[in-house]
Amino acid sequence: MHTEQARKQGETEQRLYALSVWQESPLFTYTERAVLALTEEVTQVSAAGLSDNTYNLCLALLGEQVLAQCIMQIVTINIWNRIAVATKMTH
Repeated sequence: MHTEQARKQGETEQRLYALSVWQESPLFTYTERAVLALTEEVTQVSAAGLSDNTYNLCLALLGEQVLAQCIMQIVTINIWNRIAVATKMTH
């Protein structure tokens, strides 16, 4: 679902395929890397929390309002993923 929408909005196949290796790929900007790190840390918050480094970097790059919006998007998608897994939903 998300890749379909990303393609419609002009995202390249190369970047979509490289997303799972974003840390090693040169295809993502500094800001995108910060948001991807934020996404991983918030998604796995029970493992180690959200690091001060990632939070402060995103705050500096995005500002308070956009950072808050990103966090809300991350947790919303995580909620839907958990509902889908719990109810054995199929796409």
